[in-house]
Amino acid sequence: MTDEEPTAEEWRRRHHESRQWRGRPPGEELRRRLRHSNVLGLLDYDSDLVHDLDAAEPSVQRAVASLAARRACEAAGLAEVPWIARALTDLAEGRPLGSPFDDQALMWQMLRSDPAVPKRAVTKGMPPARPPYFPPPPEPTGWEWVPEAELSDDDPEGTETGRFLGRWVRTAPAGGRRSPSASHEVHVVRMAVPAGDPAAPGLISQPHFALPAVPGAAEADPLKAAVEAVWHAVNGCGERWPELLEEIRAVLAGSARAGE
Repeated sequence: MTDEEPTAEEWRRRHHESRQWRGRPPGEELRRRLRHSNVLGLLDYDSDLVHDLDAAEPSVQRAVASLAARRACEAAGLAEVPWIARALTDLAEGRPLGSPFDDQALMWQMLRSDPAVPKRAVTKGMPPARPPYFPPPPEPTGWEWVPEAELSDDDPEGTETGRFLGRWVRTAPAGGRRSPSASHEVHVVRMAVPAGDPAAPGLISQPHFALPAVPGAAEADPLKAAVEAVWHAVNGCGERWPELLEEIRAVLAGSARAGE
């Protein structure tokens, strides 16, 4: 193996990461800036948006973060609560947030105890459906996928949580023929395939899901601030999250045209 060739573990990690990022895995700088963020959650809703935010100027990223926080609070009926309204103004004017947003425990306590905070429940928004993930072979080369239809009658059957879709079989060193030694050279893959329709999404407390967009928008890194604010706003908007992302995209498109 040369220095340029990844180990089997690294290759499988890259395969999974590429799937998470919808075929556009991040570079080292993007990965570093969004470490300990909710980026993987946002990717489920709009993976291209994350890359578009990364390409935007810091001032645009800050504007998106502020807008997302405001839309989340408006949707949850929080924008007119005095201490939250002050925070939204601070975000819009580029000032650091004051109390209670410098103390997470105090922030949640105020949300619970302030009678001005409305009690709203909305249906949790669901991201677009995705096809199931097929794990890769143990190593980049030397394995052949055998689907279920080609397996013999004595092959393993389905599991309780899914059905047996196939297996990775190690090929011979030359000619690409399957190894006759199946007992030690076969890597079995089982894929869970749930039966029936998924459970209907439940109700969420909208203020509790929306408020974190405010401190999220105040993150020191403007890209991380935008990702965090948009992610929490997506949750806070419930089923109306597509309208939010459409507005965010319009902001990014407008800034791109202005910079041409």
